[in-house]
Amino acid sequence: MSNPNRPNLPDRIIWLERAVLVGDCVSQMLYGILFLVFAQIIYTLAIRPRQSGPRKWPLIAYTILLFVLCSVYNCMNLNSLRLMFVDNRMKPGGPTAYALSEYGKPITVIPNACAIVGDWLAAGFLLYRCMVIFHMKFYIVAVPILMYLGSVATGCLVLYRSSRPGAHLWTKTTVDFGVPYFSLSVALNVLITMMISIRLLMFRHSLRKALGPQAMSVPYASIAAMLIESSALYAGISLIFIGGYGAKSVVSNMFLPNMVMAQFLAPMLIILRVAQRRAWDSKTATTAPMTALNFNKASPGAHHHAHTHTDYTEDQNEKFDSLPNVQLKFKQSDGSYGDSTTQFTNSTRTQA
Repeated sequence: MSNPNRPNLPDRIIWLERAVLVGDCVSQMLYGILFLVFAQIIYTLAIRPRQSGPRKWPLIAYTILLFVLCSVYNCMNLNSLRLMFVDNRMKPGGPTAYALSEYGKPITVIPNACAIVGDWLAAGFLLYRCMVIFHMKFYIVAVPILMYLGSVATGCLVLYRSSRPGAHLWTKTTVDFGVPYFSLSVALNVLITMMISIRLLMFRHSLRKALGPQAMSVPYASIAAMLIESSALYAGISLIFIGGYGAKSVVSNMFLPNMVMAQFLAPMLIILRVAQRRAWDSKTATTAPMTALNFNKASPGAHHHAHTHTDYTEDQNEKFDSLPNVQLKFKQSDGSYGDSTTQFTNSTRTQA
């Protein structure tokens, strides 16, 4: 049944406007999640830093910068949506024609710049996390570093081309640079995701062999940790977007704002794990398998036997952060005593 109130516009334009509206609405849910994560990070790192150690001002500044860029992008994008569908809906060609005619003006250029700069910051942070997980071995991340530099260069060209009079993100001159930019950005994120995931899977396998079922209680060995540390959400949405953008499909308009939100959200989730002291650092692979020595109280004359277990509560972490090296003597079967020196870290504890 035909709709008598349907605008006299081609089907593709109608579907394009639907995609824009749905994509922006869904992106607001991601922004709400991002706001909650941001508030939790600031509370943990700045307002109540006892559980996360000394205030980490570089992380706080980086988080605030990400949130400001994301908020500017979101607010100006919503304002553009209002102007499209409310204030200028009767413009010849419909809301889409109005949006494209305004593409080279500050109302569109500023949020686009925020999105591209945010992409650089997010990708740079993920690249840094990859370097941390691989113990700062630059030769392992040489290819991702080159891809990152290429992404920055093509991103500048995309912003310049799309901001020229009469141009927009979907004109041919912009697409010629847009496809390489988004392809490099997506490829970089997929590559980093794969590298981090493989590294964490190998670490998870090693823990399971060493500790058995208790290994799953280690905060950086869970499936959720892998998905967050590897930024799988960002990589997944980016893949869908670049497929639609390269094919000039309206689907790309639905995923564009969500990709931007995901690129801001991904590093914030990692920072939240850092604030909660649950993120991987450069010493994780060497210290995490060390579990605490728990001594059972035995009857007089009985030997003390040690067994291992894993416990990672934050309150106990604080108590044992400052413990020194402890020398333990074990009575062996031949009656002699063997020495064992244990360094207590924030991932280990003892019970008498």
